[in-house]
Amino acid sequence: MRVSNNAKNSTKAYQNYFKITAYFFLLSLLFQSCGDSSTNPVNTYDYLPLAVGRYQIYQVSEEVYSSGQSKPVIRLWQEKDEVSRVSTNTNGISTYIVSRYSRNLATDYWQKVKEYAIEQFPDKLILNIDNQNTVPLIFPIDSKVIWNGNMYNTLDKEDYHYQDINQPYQLEKLSFDNSLTVVERADTTSVITYSLGLKRYALGVGLVYDEQTAYDFCQATPDCIGQGVVDSGTHKVRKIIEYGTL
Repeated sequence: MRVSNNAKNSTKAYQNYFKITAYFFLLSLLFQSCGDSSTNPVNTYDYLPLAVGRYQIYQVSEEVYSSGQSKPVIRLWQEKDEVSRVSTNTNGISTYIVSRYSRNLATDYWQKVKEYAIEQFPDKLILNIDNQNTVPLIFPIDSKVIWNGNMYNTLDKEDYHYQDINQPYQLEKLSFDNSLTVVERADTTSVITYSLGLKRYALGVGLVYDEQTAYDFCQATPDCIGQGVVDSGTHKVRKIIEYGTL
């Protein structure tokens, strides 16, 4: 059976039309992807980037409540964490040593107070500070992931989980396009104790906010029971004020 030239031309025209349409469709998707920050790929390992010379400076405040005292003792100081060196074992696992410095005022000289280590595994980070191992981050990062932050120490089990993944975050004068929160503890409904631990990490920066609260509420008199009156405990907050690479 012979096919007419008109039929051949019509088929060819349709094929060309389909190719052109598909091309512009893919091109439109590309432009849409570039214009929508939520679709941009995120390297989740960069939520705690590790490299020699990277540093963060924090403003730290701590309130210490003691039984029999009507007001807490308040301390203010600054801390600087700086990656000082790195080593890699035969299995390809890198261990980063971080030096921590402290000073009371921004005009004071830094004083080194300790070193701690971060082991970088493909599926997790292990933090060793003050001879205590914890697991601050698990990979891949997902809101459904729950892990025991104390899996490598003898403390009670604490179920960590992620919140607000890849969300913008404003911390006073600093703004971050992508951040996430790790909830370490959130026992906040008891009338006897209050325990809250959370950390916020920013992409390409690392830890930017750390809040740790542990209160025992007053149980001494009927008037204070259930009123949220703090009898003893601590509330400590670290806020990043500067970061970079030396």
